[in-house]
Amino acid sequence: MWSAAYGLIALAVVAFVVHYAVLHTPDLAPVNLADQLYHAKKWLADNLSSLPRTDRRMHFAVGNNIVKVMVVNVAASGRSFPVQLPTGYKLVKSGSNLLYELYLNVTSCKPIALHGGAAATLYEIELRHSLSQLPWLEVYAAVPRNLTQYYSWLYGYYTAWGRPPAVGLDPRVGADVDAGLVDYVKAEWALVYNATSGATMLYAAAPPSALYIVVVDYPLKIPLACPPR
Repeated sequence: MWSAAYGLIALAVVAFVVHYAVLHTPDLAPVNLADQLYHAKKWLADNLSSLPRTDRRMHFAVGNNIVKVMVVNVAASGRSFPVQLPTGYKLVKSGSNLLYELYLNVTSCKPIALHGGAAATLYEIELRHSLSQLPWLEVYAAVPRNLTQYYSWLYGYYTAWGRPPAVGLDPRVGADVDAGLVDYVKAEWALVYNATSGATMLYAAAPPSALYIVVVDYPLKIPLACPPR
C-alpha cells in the first residue's frame, strides 16, 4: 500500500515539474536567415550609391562599406570632363544571426574572342564572400545605344553636380536607370576556385562596347567598370 502511495506522490511531482516547465519556458522565435540575408543585401542596395569612394589603394584596403574608383577623362560635344569608374567594393552588413560580407575587385580586363569568333572583353574579378557557399549570381553588361549621346548626358550631371559622376553607380546614373540610353544584356560568366590559394575569381565576358558590367546578388546590383588600359 505504501509503495502505491509513493508512486502516486512521484507521479504528482513529475506532473507538477512538467507543468511548471511548460508554463515558464520562453518561446523561441524561429531564426529566418533567408529574411536576414535579404534585408542585409537590401540595405546595401539602398545605400550603395552613397557609400564613401576612394581612388587610393590603402584606403580601400583598410575600409569597409567603401567603393574603389578610378577617375578618367572622357569627351563629349568637344569637351573633356572626368568621370568615376567603380572598380571595387568592400561591403559589410550584419543581421541578428549572420554577417554578410562581399568583396569584389576588378584585377584586369582584356580583349578575347568567344566561340564563333565574336569579340568580347573579359573581366577578371577577385571575389570573396562570407557565406559558406558562394552566391548565386547574375551578370549583365551595360551597352550604350549611342556612346556620344551617353557621355553628353553624363556631362549634364557633371556640370550640375560640380563633381565627376560615377558611371553606373550614382543616383539617376546607376544600373537600370540610365534614361533609356543603355541596354542591359546577359553576359557569359564563370566562377573559378583556386584550391591552392583559396581565392575565387569571377570571369565575365561582355561586349567590347559595354560601359560596365552589373554583378547581381539579388536584390543587390553592383556595377563594375574596367580600369583604363
